[in-house]
Amino acid sequence: MDLVHYILDNLDTLVPETVDHLQVVGIAMAISVATGLSLGIAASRFERLGQAVLGIASTLLTIPSFALLSVLTTLFIAVGLQIGDPPVIAALVLYAQLPIIRNTRAGIRAVNPGVLEAARGMGMTRLQVLTRVELPLAVPVILGGVRQATVMIVAIATVGAAVGSNNLGRPIVDTLQRSGNRLPILAGILFVAAIGIGADAILGGIQGALSRGRITSEPIT
Repeated sequence: MDLVHYILDNLDTLVPETVDHLQVVGIAMAISVATGLSLGIAASRFERLGQAVLGIASTLLTIPSFALLSVLTTLFIAVGLQIGDPPVIAALVLYAQLPIIRNTRAGIRAVNPGVLEAARGMGMTRLQVLTRVELPLAVPVILGGVRQATVMIVAIATVGAAVGSNNLGRPIVDTLQRSGNRLPILAGILFVAAIGIGADAILGGIQGALSRGRITSEPIT
């Protein structure tokens, strides 16, 4: 009950922090989908490029989030750019690349060869085959990567509070620095978990709906 009372008493700060958290994640995912989809398409076409891109994206995930955020914040300051949310968004975009690139590549390469041959036989260009056949059929697999990336960066975004972002990581970071009441930490965790679970449920529902009736072969990894 103490947690409920704390949340109700602090909605004037928790709500803005939740909005900022959603904005940061939303912007990061929009950029991540655009870049990850492009890199994933390229990776599906060129084997060596694909291995290199996946290797770099995998390496980025091994960098501790606070270390990456600190480096990016320093770079933003050095070039005179705004700090706070921008370096956090940049870090989240880097972290989100691997699942989106990997699933885009796998989804495109899993399309039934017979379907591709039929499309080419109809006189479709390579771009038409990509946009009208491969990507539509690969959408459920791609969404799986987007779903994984979204849930991941919803959690990672909280670390951004340590470098100036006013999101749901703020009550967690402030409480840890003061070593005081633990209710702000629990409230922050609860709100972040709710966002993550909600996003996963929505994307999972869309992915399931689009997966029905798809014609694909076994995924190629």
